[in-house]
Amino acid sequence: MAAMFLAASTSGSFWHRVGSWFAHEGLSIALIIGVAFALTRLVTLVAKRRIKRIVAQRLSDGEVTAATYGAHQQALVGASRWALNFSIVAVASVLVLMKLHLPAAALVPLASVVGAGLGFGAQQIVGDVLTGIFILSERQFGVGDVVRVGPLIAVGWIEGRVEEVTLRVTKLRTFDGDVVNISNGELRLSVNMSRDWARVLVTVPLDRDVDLDAITLRLNAEGEALAADPAWSSLVLEPPAVAGLDDLGAETIEVRVVGRSLPAQQWKVARELRRRIAMALREMHVSMQAPVDDDVISGGD
Repeated sequence: MAAMFLAASTSGSFWHRVGSWFAHEGLSIALIIGVAFALTRLVTLVAKRRIKRIVAQRLSDGEVTAATYGAHQQALVGASRWALNFSIVAVASVLVLMKLHLPAAALVPLASVVGAGLGFGAQQIVGDVLTGIFILSERQFGVGDVVRVGPLIAVGWIEGRVEEVTLRVTKLRTFDGDVVNISNGELRLSVNMSRDWARVLVTVPLDRDVDLDAITLRLNAEGEALAADPAWSSLVLEPPAVAGLDDLGAETIEVRVVGRSLPAQQWKVARELRRRIAMALREMHVSMQAPVDDDVISGGD
């Protein structure tokens, strides 16, 4: 009988301690987790609204500048959201561990495991974060920019449009539609094809016996017409014109037409320019020795 009474007393004391712990430490831990979750959601909500505002501003200026305006601001908002959420989770984790009142002897193995993990992974993570800070501070590229990055191990160079930039990773959408996540520490070289202006180069291979002066006048006229066309004038910064002979062969010559366009719009302008050149040469009964080849180079002042 005494044993049963002692067991009941012990059981009651145990559940009393459990209830007391949930009423104090447990409630505090739940409150910490809830506040941390609410803060991360708030940061995400504010960041998304800010990004929507930036995108709306870019779209209000028209399709031409939608891919270039506010790229750095949008990348900065994404990186700030990642950094704030990481800090909130880290602080909440420390507070929860403090509320658990774990003995020092129990924390030693945990600290050893965490220290070993950080020893192996912290170097790469710190390198990624530092590179991300440099990318944002130096404005190498932003969300919406068309870039070529690499060379990456096993895949080489990757070209696409930047969809997201955080302090640790950069996300690119390739022209095939694939999303590539690249650690910032692996971005050794980057080529930004959406900065300031872009140069459009179209090479036209012709027979050596053609009337070069007449063709030059016609191609220059087509470039002026393209720049004056209301549908294309907002994209063209400098009317395409014949820059001279690019190659002089035994039977063929190559004429290069050069112009400038808004960044990230060079491919569209080049396609339209090739179409107009092809139609103009057809009207002049001039045949090309090979399909028109184009090369597009971006640059800035």
